[in-house]
Amino acid sequence: MTGADHGWRTLEIPIRPGTTTPTHCPWGHDLAVGGVRQSWLQDYRAPEWLCEACHALPGRGGLWASIDPSPRRHVTEDQVDEYGLRLVLLRPPTPAGIGSIQLRLGHTTFGEVQLSLCSIDQRAILVHIDIEQKHRRRGAGSVLVAAAAARGQRYQWTTLPIDRDPTSLAFWARTGAPGPAAPHPCTHQLDAKVVPAEARWSKWW
Repeated sequence: MTGADHGWRTLEIPIRPGTTTPTHCPWGHDLAVGGVRQSWLQDYRAPEWLCEACHALPGRGGLWASIDPSPRRHVTEDQVDEYGLRLVLLRPPTPAGIGSIQLRLGHTTFGEVQLSLCSIDQRAILVHIDIEQKHRRRGAGSVLVAAAAARGQRYQWTTLPIDRDPTSLAFWARTGAPGPAAPHPCTHQLDAKVVPAEARWSKWW
């Protein structure tokens, strides 16, 4: 990584996964009715949108940025610099093992999703997602889940059991999981110890 330390950075403008012109803002307004303006957010290096219906309401800014979650936008560690919001791919140490995707802006890491992909059996497991406390509720989690799902579009997805605390439940209820919370590892993922022993056989049949 190069450049100055920007550990102070925050997600001042919320983000959402997307590659096309949105039809609704993150707060539910129909943009064809309420109106929308597009610009370019240089700090993120991503399209920025303004919902005019939100913007007209007291205390509602209505701004958000669209982040492309597709694999063609993922970069490796050696490609990270201090410019632009990046999805950084950290490959697993072993085939079908646990790798991760981080959401980073310069030296600041906002969150990370851990996943396992077996290209032989086309099995995918979402292992864990973690967003730094001070960066939550800004869309980082939904972008990371979308980025993970995009790496295994034709895979059979399952996830490890979801935490039952209110924050986790609210996040998954809003974002949606890529597969059921009943891990179904293949033999290669079992060999890589992707799934804890106590979760391996739950709800397999």
